[in-house]
Amino acid sequence: MLNLKKGKALLIAEIGGNHEGDIDKAKELMISASEAGADIVKFQTYTANGLVNKHLRPDRYEHFQRFTLDDKDWISIAEEAKKNNIKFSSSLWESRFIKLLDDYICLYKVGSGDISNHDLINQFCELKKPVIFSTAMSTLDDISRTMEFIVSRYPNIIQENNLGILQCTAMYDEPNNNEVNLSVMGNFKERYKCIVGYSDHSIGLNGCIAAISSGAEIIEFHYTDDKSKEFRDHKLSLDCNDLKLLSSFNEDIDTLIGSSRKEILLSEKANKKEFRRGLYLKQDTKLGSLILKDDLIALRPDEGISAWDMNKIVNKKAKRDIAALLPLKEDYFE
Repeated sequence: MLNLKKGKALLIAEIGGNHEGDIDKAKELMISASEAGADIVKFQTYTANGLVNKHLRPDRYEHFQRFTLDDKDWISIAEEAKKNNIKFSSSLWESRFIKLLDDYICLYKVGSGDISNHDLINQFCELKKPVIFSTAMSTLDDISRTMEFIVSRYPNIIQENNLGILQCTAMYDEPNNNEVNLSVMGNFKERYKCIVGYSDHSIGLNGCIAAISSGAEIIEFHYTDDKSKEFRDHKLSLDCNDLKLLSSFNEDIDTLIGSSRKEILLSEKANKKEFRRGLYLKQDTKLGSLILKDDLIALRPDEGISAWDMNKIVNKKAKRDIAALLPLKEDYFE
C-alpha cells in the first residue's frame, strides 16, 4: 500500500542518472535527498545493452553505457539505503533487475518510455507491490490501455491504494511551463479513480508547489547537488535547498487549506473591533440638532454605533449635547 500522508503529497526524489555512473555520488545524493525531506529516493537501473539499440542510436547507447552501474553497486546502494532507513526505489528497465532488487524496493515505477512495455509491467503487478507510472508522450487511449492491463493483472490494485498515475510532460531539452498542464490530474482522478500525482520536468519549484496545491498525492522530481552540470537532467532538478522548501510547504499545505467554514476565529476576535469602523460626530453637537450624513465620520475602532448602522442616526435629532468623536449610543437620538 502506498503510504500517503493525510493532506500531504508523497515526495519522491529521482536521482535518475544524476550520479553519472559514480556510486559514491549516487549514495551521497540519496542521503542528501532523504535528509532534505524526500519520502522515497529513486534511481533508474539499466544496462545500455538492455535499453538501446546501439546500431540505431549509438550516441544514446554510449550515454547509458557511461552511466551504468554494476549489480554489486546497486546492492551496495540499496544496502546503504536500508542502513540509513531510507525508502528505496528504482525504475527497473530490465526484467533481470527485479530479482536483484525486489527485496529493497518499496514501489515500482514505470517510466513514460515503458508505458507500452506490458510484459515488464506484468512482472511488477505479480509482486503485488505499489505501482506508479508516468504518462509523458501518451494519449488518453494509451493510458487507458495500460490502466486496463494493470487492473486485469492485479484486480484489487486500486482498492488497495497501490496504483498511482502521474501527469508528466517529457520536456528535457526545453522545459516550458506552458506544457506542464497540471489540470490533467483532475481528469485522471475522475476517469481512473486512483491515486494521482505529478512527475516534474520543469525548472524551479513552482511546478511542484502548484501540483501539491492542485491536489497531487505524489510528487516526483529530479534531484541534484549542482544544477549547472552539463548533463541535461541537472538543470531541471531540485537541489537540497529547493527540496527543503518544498518539504516545508508540503508539511504546511493541509494546515493552510484548513476548514471550509467561514467564521470569526479566536485569533481575529481581538482585531475585529480595532479594524472595523464606528460612527462618530465630526463636531460638538447640541441637543435638538438634526444629524445629517455629512455630520458623521467612520473611524476605527468600532466603538458605539458601527458603520454598518448609519441609518440608525441619519435624519434623527440629538436628545442631548454630544461631544465630537464620542462613541455614540442609539438612545442619544430620537
